[in-house]
Amino acid sequence: MNRAYVYKGGPIDVRRFFRIRNLTRRVKRVQQKVAIQLRSEFRVLEMPTAPQIEAGPQCTQPVTCEFFGKCNPPIPDDHILRLPRIHATTVGRLTELGIRSIHDIPEGYPLSDRLRRGCTSVQTGTPWFGPSIRGELKALKYPLYFADFETVYPAIPRFAGMRPYDHIPFQWSVHVQRQPGAAPEQFEFLAGDASDPRPVFIQTLCDALGDRGSIVVYNQQFESQGLSDLASWLPEFSGRINKIQRRLWALLPVIRDHVYHPKFWGSYSLKSVLPALVPDMGYDGMEVADGQAAGLARESLICGICGEAEREQKRKALLDCCEQDTLGMVRLLEVIKRNAES
Repeated sequence: MNRAYVYKGGPIDVRRFFRIRNLTRRVKRVQQKVAIQLRSEFRVLEMPTAPQIEAGPQCTQPVTCEFFGKCNPPIPDDHILRLPRIHATTVGRLTELGIRSIHDIPEGYPLSDRLRRGCTSVQTGTPWFGPSIRGELKALKYPLYFADFETVYPAIPRFAGMRPYDHIPFQWSVHVQRQPGAAPEQFEFLAGDASDPRPVFIQTLCDALGDRGSIVVYNQQFESQGLSDLASWLPEFSGRINKIQRRLWALLPVIRDHVYHPKFWGSYSLKSVLPALVPDMGYDGMEVADGQAAGLARESLICGICGEAEREQKRKALLDCCEQDTLGMVRLLEVIKRNAES
């Protein structure tokens, strides 16, 4: 798909989505190599039992093997692969020493600070909160706005000025905490039809976020890029969007650098962090529990194939998921503050 293509509106010329190249010479250069590879694969297929090969990068590169699940069963919660951002080289060295459980890693084994924090947290069964987390919290200014939005990114652009796979924002949720300890208020928006949601999305979001106070997001890169795209498409909002971007405060880097819990299981995603630090909140059992599911639900909501009852169910599921994200950030910040003060 040609990402350089910009949809101008009107009928879509699908030929412009692709670049056509003559690869005859390149194919001829690899023909012999392919023949050798095929003979090798046929020999493996003729073997009475599958070869014993350690799972590794070849399982997913260049594509995921169809037998991935057979050779890569679910790993235990204390497996070394559950350490945060552990490098394949470190995994290999530990495996050569016969170490597969985090509990078996010696105290003196050389690990990065991040890995050592994760290792100690798992071995002791206790969460870790860094002493310098207070400095991070000082940047927050009330009122606090906890914001999250969802997007779809269709291969075929739907509105003029868009490229293939550009993100179309269609939903947001904001929880507002006016002052420390105050009960949060929630506001939300969900585009309900197939018309261009971008103008009303950004108009209502700007109104909800006001003009002062920190805006807490989980992954600033996602929200900030989405706002930049909206500023380029809708320049009349660029001034307000720039002010919003300057107020963003991200939870992800704070948690990644200053917090670890054994139940993170090596992941810093909100879906892993929230139920670990706030046990009564999570995404299990939710009809829409992540961005991909949200996009699919949104598409089925606007395509006209759902009855009214199903439409209402999907609409509620979308609103519930986005609300869970922003309320979850409220609760996460409460946990972090309590531990920073203790």
